[in-house]
Amino acid sequence: MKFHDYHMESYKVSNRGEKIELNLVYDYPGEETDDSQIIFNDVALYHFINTQGAIINDIEEVSLNRFIISLEKELSEWSRMYGVKFWQSDIASYIDELKSMGLRVWEITSAIGFYGFVIAKEVNSST
Repeated sequence: MKFHDYHMESYKVSNRGEKIELNLVYDYPGEETDDSQIIFNDVALYHFINTQGAIINDIEEVSLNRFIISLEKELSEWSRMYGVKFWQSDIASYIDELKSMGLRVWEITSAIGFYGFVIAKEVNSST
């Protein structure tokens, strides 16, 4: 996947939230321009903040257990306020459900402000 130092041009949510496409561009003065699309399929949950001006540093798969436990308070509140797909009655049940469905977590970090994560079954790249 090509993403390091690429600017986030846009992102698209489709299939009723089950597909997230990051449209990235490598566009620096004096260098050849390149595009990259990172596509997450079978998305259960995603969260992006500060998308304006994002330059992506990393898209890294992280431990599902550790990640979900670190967001226990937020997930509980999001579930109460907005509904979180596959949320059960508690964090342990939610983790078990995500694991049983083969879902994984990717954290997306940026050099400028942006942070995000996607819980999905798979990620692919097209250029």
